[in-house]
Amino acid sequence: MERFLTIFIHAWVGLIAVLNIVGIVGQFWLHGFSGGVDYVQEIYSPFNIKGYFFLFASLFPAYGAYVWRERLRKKSGGSEKQNSKTRL
Repeated sequence: MERFLTIFIHAWVGLIAVLNIVGIVGQFWLHGFSGGVDYVQEIYSPFNIKGYFFLFASLFPAYGAYVWRERLRKKSGGSEKQNSKTRL
């Protein structure tokens, strides 16, 4: 189960990263260079609170899986050497 959760965490974070990159490339494709730059400045601005909220909300399933995986590791009480092979 730990291995599945590790794969899920990596896949979910990778999916969110790919979707962000596709969104940026799509804006440059549709609106040209200046439109793409405006989009990136607006969406990834440090003052865009909604952007942070949606980013954290989209990463929350991966965080939940991480917490679950760590509880399983703690519960199993396996050796530290065995657990170090599957750590992030």
